[in-house]
Amino acid sequence: MRKPTVGSDPNTPRLWYQVQPAPFLVLLALVLDQITKVCVRWWLLPGESIPDGGRLRLTYVVNPGVLFGAPASPTVSLLLPVAMILISLGLYWKFRQSDSTLLNIGTGLFIGGTLGNLFDRIIHGHVTDFIEVVSPGGDVSMVFNLADLCIIAGIVALEVFLIRLIIRVITEKGLRYNPLKPVFARIIQGRGPKQKD
Repeated sequence: MRKPTVGSDPNTPRLWYQVQPAPFLVLLALVLDQITKVCVRWWLLPGESIPDGGRLRLTYVVNPGVLFGAPASPTVSLLLPVAMILISLGLYWKFRQSDSTLLNIGTGLFIGGTLGNLFDRIIHGHVTDFIEVVSPGGDVSMVFNLADLCIIAGIVALEVFLIRLIIRVITEKGLRYNPLKPVFARIIQGRGPKQKD
């Protein structure tokens, strides 16, 4: 008698469908970011560029600040990413039942990129940037990394998800419906005077 093969039961989901998209993207973004940074630190010296000219090049830059080199204190550089990760996790937990592709992609890329830069700050005390874009005149340049790109893409995906969600709620409940009103109502009720026993 033939033995049943693994996955032969149509009710048994395949491995690919068991993979949660958001955690998978977190891991993928984090691993790719760290691999590219290790390669840059291995092959380039700080300040070195490949090629020497051009509007797009690889330049090893040490960034003590936050996203895209924005200046920030060491405390802010550590606490801000943690706070943003917690906010995105709360958003994901709130709407995870919607099984939205935008929510999964946005959460995965944002958290993965944020963790990539956070690991740099914890381990090295700074972030490794290496993708340099130079303006046509050559007087302005921006240096960033793969984690920064993931963070921006994640923010855009989450914003589109929230905008579509708000539009759908307003469409279902009418144009006069204010989606923030229930939130403020719960906050006000929570701060109201407690009833005496």
